[in-house]
Amino acid sequence: MGEFLEAAAAFPTVLFSSALVVAAGFWLTVLLGAAGAETFDADADLDALGMGGVPVSVAGSLLIAFGWSTSLTGSLLLGRAGIAGALHHLLGVLLLLASLLAAWRATRLLVRPLARLFPR
Repeated sequence: MGEFLEAAAAFPTVLFSSALVVAAGFWLTVLLGAAGAETFDADADLDALGMGGVPVSVAGSLLIAFGWSTSLTGSLLLGRAGIAGALHHLLGVLLLLASLLAAWRATRLLVRPLARLFPR
């Protein structure tokens, strides 16, 4: 459990961990009825990113969740590799970019079938 928490609180996963806490707080307010799932949809157009058809909060939450899980897995593997110093930091930056790309692709794949559930 210590290795998990250490990886979740280290760069680059800490960026996704922070966003995941915010997203979980948002969905808790939606669950309690204090906000709506389409609260952030005023002028957002996600079609250019390939994530159109669902509320921004849904697409953003999926992106954050996929990014967090990818980054956490990569951080755990990087930590077990025993690499230290500047190379470790460089690989952390590359992991951040790879996690964002993987999360974007996974979100795009999941948003397409979900878009049918959200009428325009």
